[in-house]
Amino acid sequence: MMALGFLLMGLTYGPLGTVLSELFPTQVRYTGSSLAFNFAGIPGRLGGALHCHLARENLRIAIRRLLPLTTSAVLTLIGLLLIRETKDESLVTLKG
Repeated sequence: MMALGFLLMGLTYGPLGTVLSELFPTQVRYTGSSLAFNFAGIPGRLGGALHCHLARENLRIAIRRLLPLTTSAVLTLIGLLLIRETKDESLVTLKG
């Protein structure tokens, strides 16, 4: 069970650094990445409230623990599929 949780967490946080840095032009890359990461944490705190709500609903322990991680991993996958590819673009002229 713990290995599955770590797998789902890795699917969420593994590509984060690379994807965030590719979204911004070189001149503002660090600022853009840090603002995006920190502002994403604000709605991300709602996961704790969801976890508490599910705990009150008497669901099985495994489902309560894996649901927020699974949801996060699925949303990450959807986001990765929607981001444009920047492989062949110049990093200096990359438009945000």
